[in-house]
Amino acid sequence: MSAPSTSKPSVSEREAREVAEAAREQEWRKPSFAKELFLGRFRLDLVHPHPMPSSEAAQRGEEFLAKLRDFCETKVDGALIEREAQIPDEVINGLKELGALGMKIDTKYGGLGLTQVYYNKALALAGSASPRSACCSPPISRSAYRSR
Repeated sequence: MSAPSTSKPSVSEREAREVAEAAREQEWRKPSFAKELFLGRFRLDLVHPHPMPSSEAAQRGEEFLAKLRDFCETKVDGALIEREAQIPDEVINGLKELGALGMKIDTKYGGLGLTQVYYNKALALAGSASPRSACCSPPISRSAYRSR
């Protein structure tokens, strides 16, 4: 008797785009700090004090960062990527398996539902955790437009 498959179903590009669009915020409920600043209004109240994530969101984010750190340190050869000017399919597939291509997609759409803070931490980790991991950040940074 064979073990059940643990692979995730693949989705088409169209399906991935539909999920990303459905997950996008439809209306802005608060003014934008950057827009207000551009208009000459320094609205510190929009960014301070910084809201703290829920304990569930923090735990989800920390667990993902630990997996991403391990992946970048053990599975990514930055010198090879730089030399060949191409990210190998196994790196992209590994990021996909981790859920990195759906970091900011809400969990109800199949993403990780990470907060902006953990998304930024993941980009920083992929770009600076080790010389070999710097090449991970370009595909991760496009995660808002891709589904897992």
